[in-house]
Amino acid sequence: MAGAIWPRHNRAMPDPLALQTLCGQLDRGEIHRGEFLDRFTREVALDIGCSRAAVRLLVNTESGAVLRCIAIFDAGRDAMAQASDLPAGAADAYFDALLNDGCVVASDARSHPATSMLGPSYLEPQDVHSLLDVSFSVNGVLYGTFSCEQTGTAAAWTPHQLKRLREIGSRASLTLMHAITSEIDTAPGALWQSSTPNRLMTMPMPLDADAVVYRVSPERS
Repeated sequence: MAGAIWPRHNRAMPDPLALQTLCGQLDRGEIHRGEFLDRFTREVALDIGCSRAAVRLLVNTESGAVLRCIAIFDAGRDAMAQASDLPAGAADAYFDALLNDGCVVASDARSHPATSMLGPSYLEPQDVHSLLDVSFSVNGVLYGTFSCEQTGTAAAWTPHQLKRLREIGSRASLTLMHAITSEIDTAPGALWQSSTPNRLMTMPMPLDADAVVYRVSPERS
């Protein structure tokens, strides 16, 4: 039902092995990438207790760097959905928080300093009131995010939910990297520039594919 709050704790005892089992199935070739991403986002939404759960990938496009939604599950509709890109150039504060803290916790996303600039382009059109995002990194390289959204009304994210999403990211990062990039060119599309703290700088390199993984190193010297 539109505007309904998805229950935060819809399992008496969440199965701690569910996501691990799912990752193992993909690693062994028992399921394909599309099925994995669909089931993974569904599992995250149920586990965290949010309206929607997504996996987003940092990619470089002709118009600049964006967080592209690879898969998003809508619990209210009990179905996969679609979501627009989140442009890096128009959301410096969001990316600063993501890179510096490894997460963005915005119960009131439309007024939160890190996410308010996303209001007109994403939050309002998608009816998103709250965001809980955790960075998705492999070997120190930022690839994207695990994202939880609350639609219809705001959600007061709890420390338990943030901790759980971090745990999910820690367990699933390598498998997700393989699943997401198996059909995408993984040549670096960006560098972390120490001379410009807290900013993503695009490399002057040609793009042969429609989307190239936009990798960012967190190291600053």
